[in-house]
Amino acid sequence: MKSVNKNLLLIAIFVITVMGLFINKLTTPRTLSTNELLVNGLFLFEKPKQISDFEFFSSNNESFSKEDLMGKWTVMYFGFSRCPDECPTTMYELSKLVKVLRDKNYNLENKQWVLVTIDPERDTPEDIDKYAKGFDDDFIGVSNERPMLLSLATQLSVNNVMPSMHNDMDHTHLDNHVNSIILLNPKGEYVGLFRPPFSTSRLSLTYQSVTQD
Repeated sequence: MKSVNKNLLLIAIFVITVMGLFINKLTTPRTLSTNELLVNGLFLFEKPKQISDFEFFSSNNESFSKEDLMGKWTVMYFGFSRCPDECPTTMYELSKLVKVLRDKNYNLENKQWVLVTIDPERDTPEDIDKYAKGFDDDFIGVSNERPMLLSLATQLSVNNVMPSMHNDMDHTHLDNHVNSIILLNPKGEYVGLFRPPFSTSRLSLTYQSVTQD
């Protein structure tokens, strides 16, 4: 009888171990190949690109510079608070991504989400930060004058941020802005971009593959 009980205990331990490994495999992000990432919307550069220092401002005149990129994976999106459709749609997808990651207990301590306004003439730091936090409290919205915006945007291949005919009050250039999502690594380097169309499942798959600890 003791022998039978011992065998049953060993079988139970074996089953629990196998189930644990199976569940762990299901919940652990899979590392995708470069081609798999591309198919799912994330284009990674062969070599990360260096960017120069910058400074933007959020609520309460809080500075956000290249130093704030260090030690964190940063998702950066260029949009504006008066954007009619693309910006709110993309920001909503990012908010759903963050919710999925939280539900999975994914490590978010070294992750951040930044919205840079491409309409600094109308979006104050307080305006854009409030707009960003309307999608998620952890989102950061930042703004600065156009020369600084142009410097960073050019380095990150966001090339349509200049006003038409150099008229600061002409906002027609905002209508067709680049809608990619920028990814920067914990060294503050530009490593790639997520390309539209965006979906929570694809963003979650690619984001976890690249940023898992």
